[in-house]
Amino acid sequence: MSAVSGWLDAARRGAATHAARLARAIEPWLGPAESSPGLAAEARALAARFARLAAGAEAPRDVARAAAAARAEALWMAVESFAATVGGEEWRAVSRVLVALDEPSAERRRLRHPIAWRRALAARRVGLLHDPDARPALRRAMERGPGIVTLAAALALARARDLEALRWLLDHPEATARRPRQQLVAVLRRFGPGAAPVVRDAVEAWSPTAAIHLAAVEALGAWGAREAGPWLERLLADGGVEARTAAARALGLLGDPAHEAALVAALDDYAWPVRAQAARALGALGAARAVQRLAARVHDRAWWVRRHAAYALAACGPRGRAALRALRRQRADRFARDMAGEVLQRVAWDRESPGGVDRVA
Repeated sequence: MSAVSGWLDAARRGAATHAARLARAIEPWLGPAESSPGLAAEARALAARFARLAAGAEAPRDVARAAAAARAEALWMAVESFAATVGGEEWRAVSRVLVALDEPSAERRRLRHPIAWRRALAARRVGLLHDPDARPALRRAMERGPGIVTLAAALALARARDLEALRWLLDHPEATARRPRQQLVAVLRRFGPGAAPVVRDAVEAWSPTAAIHLAAVEALGAWGAREAGPWLERLLADGGVEARTAAARALGLLGDPAHEAALVAALDDYAWPVRAQAARALGALGAARAVQRLAARVHDRAWWVRRHAAYALAACGPRGRAALRALRRQRADRFARDMAGEVLQRVAWDRESPGGVDRVA
């Protein structure tokens, strides 16, 4: 037993030594496992200096020296916290001081790093600074992929309002095919409302099926691109199920009462996601003329349709709430009765305390 015990101890020591050597070998690639003491304080102090520089209260040379002397992690923490709240000329003023420093220059080189996640981190960091000269490298990283890199680089380029990058994303739907729709909507919206004509010109030539194209349909609504309304109505009538769903959502976001009739017609769509989004859009429009049709949809066999129709009625003013009270009194459909009761309860809570149940949750 003593021989076996000695052998096990030796094996454990060998494994520990090997693990330590491996950790030392990969640390330059992965970075330290934990933030060192004082890192957050160092980042806050540096971010405060960025703010003073943006306000004209500190000299660029002094801020450059402080940033160059900071630890890389503290520098990027400070840049991220500052960039999250400041834009415009203030952001550009700070960026002009930082882009020439060694660490931001090294991050630009890391856009060619052999490890994908490290390229993604580099793209995120490079995008935090206003650096037009970095855009070609970000585009190459976006095009090279894989998805994690494409998304990070696209977000960086979106902040820079790089319409060439936007066109590439729309022309290469396979690059973002595995990303969630809401994530892609967020990426597209980050290009800003000025990108709406580019997106509209592209989508009007499609029959949208790819994730990025469906996200583009929704982005048009979020941007309030009312000139896309007639095309969205056609898509709502003739597109595939996902395209019709996206079109209904976009028409609700447009906030244009001119599209009420098309949305009311979509309440009869054979696909429940389309009916649900049409009901939700009518609620967003406060479509009092659609009360009767929405009340009928509270009896829908699909739960999401019932829910969106009931909440839409609540948004349609006194007529909508009267319809909900009538639904709560009826006895033939327990599901419709329960849904109407839920919505009326939330209306009552919201009247007592704005935010209603959401404030309690």
